Amino acid sequence: MGNSNEFLKFLINEDIYLIDQKEESSAIVEEVTVVEDSATVEEVAPAVVSEPEEKLVVIEKPTNQILVIFDNPTAKELPAGDLDYLGKILGAIGQSTDEVDFQNVAATTPKAVGYDYVIAFTPNHQLPVAASTQQYVSTKLGDGQLIVADALNNISVSTDLRKKLWGVLQQVFK
Repeated sequence: MGNSNEFLKFLINEDIYLIDQKEESSAIVEEVTVVEDSATVEEVAPAVVSEPEEKLVVIEKPTNQILVIFDNPTAKELPAGDLDYLGKILGAIGQSTDEVDFQNVAATTPKAVGYDYVIAFTPNHQLPVAASTQQYVSTKLGDGQLIVADALNNISVSTDLRKKLWGVLQQVFK
């Protein structure tokens, strides 16, 4: 029989799990130097070669389920007027500004992993979705939903944009 352990599945009828123990794996390397003029062989002490440890990256789930992405190149936060208007929008779907996380794409690249809902109030959201993602249409983003809309200050002055936003919010937050 070769080095294959395939035959074990015919002998054991229950599930067996291999638990990887954290040990330093090492290999012993022996160096041998041969001198051409004589028949003597000089042995050098064995060297231990260690494999690098792998580091696991754990992604934690955010505390809030909604992420609001906006683009404000003049400040890190959403302007006060836009924040008040967003509060009204979120109130209509049973949420508040205290229950959402904010990310400014002008200050950093957004990280939307783990959110159930991502609302981007900018077409310049920089998220890894197709460039053809339509505004005011719910799109799949990982395990969550993405809504791309216009800037809040544009929505607040346009009846058509408000109707579009309200329509998609009603579909997503049933």
